[in-house]
Amino acid sequence: MRILITATLLLGGLPAFSQSHDCLRIMSPEELSRKAAFIARIKVTRSEKANYYGMYSQLVTAAPIDVVEGDDRLTQINILARSAVQCAEDEYTTKEEMLVFLAPEGTLYRTLDFQYGQFLIVGDTVKNWRDKANNTSDKPYAEVRKEVEAYLIAAHTPPTAPTPQPTPPAGGQPTPTPPPGVKPKKPPTSPP
Repeated sequence: MRILITATLLLGGLPAFSQSHDCLRIMSPEELSRKAAFIARIKVTRSEKANYYGMYSQLVTAAPIDVVEGDDRLTQINILARSAVQCAEDEYTTKEEMLVFLAPEGTLYRTLDFQYGQFLIVGDTVKNWRDKANNTSDKPYAEVRKEVEAYLIAAHTPPTAPTPQPTPPAGGQPTPTPPPGVKPKKPPTSPP
């Protein structure tokens, strides 16, 4: 009886140990654009096993094809992948082209938001691009690039200050503001 109870508990508890692919919060393209230090269309030139402090098990070398944000003089970048973070599935394959959103990791880069910060490009189509509601669809690279640029412009543009409203004078009534193009009337002066 004791063996049966133990076996039932163990078998019943196994699903709790399996990883769910939905256990990471997915950043929107706008958030990815704001937080990424380097955004580019890349081609993976090399992929090798690595052990980066036990946190990543893949080191990727890639050639930037089109840099959207970041240092456009780079001819090669190194990306850490296969993160040890639970549910992460960030991985790169040699010869693949991708649109990536990268964050610094020491002197290297890592994929921002893990697998949700990399988008496979086939031909000139970005696969599984996400809209603002995080619904996926395939979209031409040129359209995706324009969308990312718009997010970057909005992120780098300071908000406009509100127009100050006139304050009433100490006596009570506010001074009326004349319409544009009309000269204000001088207030009457009292004789000395």
